[in-house]
Amino acid sequence: MATNKIEVLLLGIAQDGGMAQIRCQCKNCSSVRNGTLSQQYTVSLAIIDRTTNQIWFIDCSPDFRNQYTMLQNHFESNQSFKLEGIFLTHLHMGHYIGLFQFGRETMDWKGLKIYGTESVCQFFRTNQPWRTYIEIGNFILNPIIPQTEIQLSSNLFIKPQLVPHRAEFSDAVGYFVRGPLRTIFYCPDVDSWDRGWLNENGLLPIDIVKNVDQAFLDATFFSADELPNRKINEIPHPTVLQTLEKFQGLEKKITLIHLNHSNPLYDAQSTQTEQCNKAGINIGIQGHVYEI
Repeated sequence: MATNKIEVLLLGIAQDGGMAQIRCQCKNCSSVRNGTLSQQYTVSLAIIDRTTNQIWFIDCSPDFRNQYTMLQNHFESNQSFKLEGIFLTHLHMGHYIGLFQFGRETMDWKGLKIYGTESVCQFFRTNQPWRTYIEIGNFILNPIIPQTEIQLSSNLFIKPQLVPHRAEFSDAVGYFVRGPLRTIFYCPDVDSWDRGWLNENGLLPIDIVKNVDQAFLDATFFSADELPNRKINEIPHPTVLQTLEKFQGLEKKITLIHLNHSNPLYDAQSTQTEQCNKAGINIGIQGHVYEI
């Protein structure tokens, strides 16, 4: 293996409910069920230090069991790796429910480091079964401070960035991940590219994308008319069309993730996919590896 090699492995690209989604008969979900489209796991990212075979996850999705198998398959059969910890972006269902797999009912893992903002940690301290998991030693909470970088290994750093997103249970962050070669930004959920970004260091989305090598960004809906039976203003996300307009000239730096099951970008032959391809923007691929 090359010295100081750091990888990120995209473990899924779907919105919290995955794809196919329960009870849905839309074109995409039906295509998964009839075998013409592959199942898509809920979005999550593995950070891999190949020099030490240490692993960190960003988010722990409902599909964690399958994603852990994907991670195992990424290594040679005679290689072992050590899961060091899990960084959480926020507390909507698709981003932390997989943590149940570490509890007494399944792996009964001891000493897993859970990284989250103070509001995330407070949620775990005060709600069951998480409080019990902490008391019996499954989890060790590690509060993080937004805009403060953490060194994970000799050539690997991570920094949380506050982002505007519905805060029913906790605030939300994206993460800068900096390796020896490249820096990425991972932001699966955000309400808007234009509102709520004022903070002490003045970073705006356009600044973030300009100053990283690749940005993995929220692409829940291609357009606002995808869910005629839901009120989109209750589940705000920038549409892919808005992202294309916002980041003109930076499209090659962007990989779209967190696609709702209704998103036409799952169809490689759709006009919307063709539009993204022409613009040069990347659509996330489950299982894809990026060296940083």
